[in-house]
Amino acid sequence: MQPLVSVIIPTRDRPGFLQEAIESVSRQTCKNYEIIVVVNGPDNHLIAETMKIAAAGGCSVLRIDRSGIAVALNAGIQAAKGVWLAFLDDDDVWEPGKLESQIKVAAGSQADVVFSDFTHFDKTNSVPSYLPRPPLQLSPREAMTLRNYGGGCSTTIVKRAAALAVGGFDESIVSPDWDMWMRLAWQYRVTWDDALTTRVRLHANNTSKQISWAYWTLHIQFKALRTLPPDLRRLRFRIVLQMLKVTGKAGETYIRHRYRNAFRRLSTPRAHSSGEIRKA
Repeated sequence: MQPLVSVIIPTRDRPGFLQEAIESVSRQTCKNYEIIVVVNGPDNHLIAETMKIAAAGGCSVLRIDRSGIAVALNAGIQAAKGVWLAFLDDDDVWEPGKLESQIKVAAGSQADVVFSDFTHFDKTNSVPSYLPRPPLQLSPREAMTLRNYGGGCSTTIVKRAAALAVGGFDESIVSPDWDMWMRLAWQYRVTWDDALTTRVRLHANNTSKQISWAYWTLHIQFKALRTLPPDLRRLRFRIVLQMLKVTGKAGETYIRHRYRNAFRRLSTPRAHSSGEIRKA
């Protein structure tokens, strides 16, 4: 039988986190799903353990040599058999009612994409995080063009037919979620589930902490300028203004970082060649 949901988990070098992610899927109240674990990137000493954990969890396993979150997600989309796609980062976990809640919201709204709220957590605490909703004066198509109101992949479900129709995730973008949600919103109905469906883990190796947010935000905005549907081209000026704000914020952050480092160097005592600390 065709599964209702295909759960796609891209992973690389984090078998411990992956096991927790798979276990959170197994606790779902909705049981009509398949799990596809996509192991991507070059071979390393953790590949065998990762593959073993995925297989032990009853998952279908794809092994691809290419790196990149979008590459892994697209491989999962191609292999999926479900009506719906649910993406789960390997370092995040779902609440037990996640799939059931979003499928119910989709049925009630006839939506093709459903976003949801989430909770940030680390070793010490957890904090609810509520996605901003589009302003009433803007349609979801307009709003998603100007700002990412969809959050990350782990909190989202998408009809597979819709994901395929828009070409999947853009593999040239390191953090590809906003670009995908924008293209989906241009053609399909999107909505929001008010439930806290997902627990997003905070840790030192979060991808969002490793990428240049300004560069990729500008990349996505510039792509939007070039590919806007005709009826949304009136938003071009507002997109340019947003790009200027991103550029200004990035410049401010860079300058503040440089001055902070310079101040730290000046305020750090220097040692004489004899090893003694210079005194004021």
